[in-house]
Amino acid sequence: MRRALVLVVVLGLAAALFLWKRGDDPRHDFGSDVGRCTENLRTIYAGLVAYQAAHGHPPAGSGAAFVLELGTTAGGGLARDVLTCPGPGAEAMPAGLDLANASAFPPGATAYAGRDLARFPLSRFPSGGTELEPIACCDNARGLNHDGVMNVLYSDGSVITLQLEQLVGAGRLPADATTIPVGPTSPIPELAKLSD
Repeated sequence: MRRALVLVVVLGLAAALFLWKRGDDPRHDFGSDVGRCTENLRTIYAGLVAYQAAHGHPPAGSGAAFVLELGTTAGGGLARDVLTCPGPGAEAMPAGLDLANASAFPPGATAYAGRDLARFPLSRFPSGGTELEPIACCDNARGLNHDGVMNVLYSDGSVITLQLEQLVGAGRLPADATTIPVGPTSPIPELAKLSD
């Protein structure tokens, strides 16, 4: 009798698992703009690695210039649409921005914030492990670029999606926060290393 009961329970669990609808977890379905942003940041990382291999160092500019220099011929000539966040809340890249002239990149020329190399130089790139450092992210200049989340690119090529709700819940942001601040005044230390 006991064996039969165990068999029925095991078969019942197997049937339940087989019939269980296996959709994606909706808590992690951030939307297509977040996915495109992740792919942009991965392409930017590949561009940074190629730049490092060609020049022996990452781009010298800070903030927007750090990212936008990859659009120059010397930087690999990445496409304009890759060099800015596609989020619906992101500010569009200025139409007349000359990507060939890295010295003329104004702050906010891209909806990505880049590493502030003046204040936080990279000791090693690419890097990982204990040397893992943020190198670019959604700038959130007009509020969140994406609905409730933002992407951060790290020095090992990983992209982490931060969620406003989780940061508030963990006490890393105030309860009334409506955005995730980036730049020198950010209460999140890793995001303070990035700027427009």
